[in-house]
Amino acid sequence: MTTSTDPKSAPIKPGRRALLTGAGLGAAAAAVAPLLPAPAQAYHVPPDQRAPRYKDSAHNQRFYALNRQ
Repeated sequence: MTTSTDPKSAPIKPGRRALLTGAGLGAAAAAVAPLLPAPAQAYHVPPDQRAPRYKDSAHNQRFYALNRQ
């Protein structure tokens, strides 16, 4: 009869302790889930209240003209 002390050669056999630990973690996660905050909602700004982002100024025209070359 040959016994090996190499942990890699031994088959992995989950025990009762691992099963109970997993069940306990699952129950804890299920109990905490309703306490989590709801996802954030985006704030909608009407188009007439939005600030203009792009203004066609001389500075912008010069910038794009120089980058085209």
